Amino acid sequence: MFGLPETFLQLAFVETFIMAFRWVWPLSEFLHFVGLALLVGIVGLYDARLLGVAPQMPVAPLRQLLPWAVLGFCLCVFTGLLFVTGLWTNVQVHPLEAIAFDTFLQIKLSFIGLAGINLLVLYQSGISDEVDKLGPGDDASTKAKIIAASSLFLWVGVIYWGRLIPWGL
Repeated sequence: MFGLPETFLQLAFVETFIMAFRWVWPLSEFLHFVGLALLVGIVGLYDARLLGVAPQMPVAPLRQLLPWAVLGFCLCVFTGLLFVTGLWTNVQVHPLEAIAFDTFLQIKLSFIGLAGINLLVLYQSGISDEVDKLGPGDDASTKAKIIAASSLFLWVGVIYWGRLIPWGL
């Protein structure tokens, strides 16, 4: 299939682990949800502040929460990989089939990639330095607001398309 070994992304030890311990899959779903809550919750607050919600709040305290958002992202990546590699155990779908044919998964991964590019634009353009200096009552620039609105749209899209993945299999 696709010129790759049949077992590519179909990791036997993951499948064995999921079969031996039936609680692994539900726990992974729970951790994926916790990761999303951390990531989208914190990034959403940060973006909302840049868009003008709660302008009396300085950005610095919100920025201190960003490492927790990174932790949430890492949880989502780890559990997401477990979902893809463990697909055969639960629904008899090869991981490559899911990646190649599940349009919802493809869109979700595209949204994650675009959110990463959006983050790079924020930091590489120097807009993040401007945002860091926002104090109570300060309004973010139009560029910062566009990046914040894009971020909110993309992360909500990641959740939306992610919820549809089971129907695409």
